[in-house]
Amino acid sequence: MKFQLTSIISVGILALFYACSPATKITGSWTSPERSIDGYHNLFIAAIVDNIQARQTVENDFREKLKILNISSEISSEKIKPTIWQKSELDEEQIMEIVSQNGFDGILTMTLIDHQSEERYVPGTMMYNPMIMQGWSWGRRGTFGGYWIYHYPMMATPGYVVEDNKYIIEINLYDAKSELLIWSAQSKTLNPSSLNQFSSEFSTVVLERMLEEGILKQY
Repeated sequence: MKFQLTSIISVGILALFYACSPATKITGSWTSPERSIDGYHNLFIAAIVDNIQARQTVENDFREKLKILNISSEISSEKIKPTIWQKSELDEEQIMEIVSQNGFDGILTMTLIDHQSEERYVPGTMMYNPMIMQGWSWGRRGTFGGYWIYHYPMMATPGYVVEDNKYIIEINLYDAKSELLIWSAQSKTLNPSSLNQFSSEFSTVVLERMLEEGILKQY
């Protein structure tokens, strides 16, 4: 049974997008003319990051959402031994042996390629109380009381400096048989509130784009 794009994951997940603008956006994507016209439906998912918790969280989010879409997948956190990740270079033969043994047709990878941190000044605001202004009298302009009544409602809150964190992630899909790059995209995430919030948004945004561009095949 195929799901409509508008119900990609569940009403609860999509409510996130209707409630507020997501912190993660796809900034661009590319599709190879050599991609399978039938789409991919059995993926090996690998988040190539050093942090074990981040890798497991992101990969699990992708797997759970793909499961709802009736698309099969397995994650590197369960298929690759931790000792392999500790090597300076991953053994390509070991990775491809895992892919071949499990009959995957696509390899989905994601890698953090840039993290930018910069300070931004948020200007103060002027507070105005029209109820107090109504008590101001033109006849008191030259008195302290008149000055106070006029200016008191317009107190300013001070400005402040915040630090913005922007994360750029590259997402690639490779054909498991030919090992050719089939689809690639970049995402930008601004100030994620938590790993779980980022992971949920990121996986949803990426899978929506892949469905829109016909990269994935639902059954």
